[in-house]
Amino acid sequence: MHVLIGKRQLILAGLVVMLGLAVFVNWYFTNNGAPLSPEGPAQTERSDAENGAASYVSSEAAAEFFAEAKHNREVSLAAALEKLEAVMASSGAAQTDISAAQEQIAALTAAAKLETDIESLVCAQTGGDCVAVVGDNTVEVIVTRDMLNDTAVLQISDIIRSVCGAGYENIRVSAAIA
Repeated sequence: MHVLIGKRQLILAGLVVMLGLAVFVNWYFTNNGAPLSPEGPAQTERSDAENGAASYVSSEAAAEFFAEAKHNREVSLAAALEKLEAVMASSGAAQTDISAAQEQIAALTAAAKLETDIESLVCAQTGGDCVAVVGDNTVEVIVTRDMLNDTAVLQISDIIRSVCGAGYENIRVSAAIA
């Protein structure tokens, strides 16, 4: 007698069962107990105040994130400049230490200027808030989640290339989790 069920058929049947199980689990957890209709899941009524409050809190949290990030950057820059200026002002500092401190101050202020220029141009061209972080070989720009699309990423990348000449492989655009 010839075997009618082979190894391939068993694997295929197992995959079909797993796919069906995955669809069921997805439906079960996304349905949330709402009755289904041909138009899609039933929507619960929400007042305009609830909708506005949710949107307001979200945009307020994003604005707070960007303000805090910029403030933290300014505080850390001021602290670093203060330490470098203390090295330059100390009477026992060697000339090499003073010249190294001057170079670091120049590098920090140049990076801060690049970050400010990038942020200003991105905000002007895209209309959204952002924070730019210039590293040794990289530039990262953090934008709001609703602003993150292909067109905005291309605009931001072009701005960064024109301001500091970074290659596309050294540019990273990401969304703020706020």
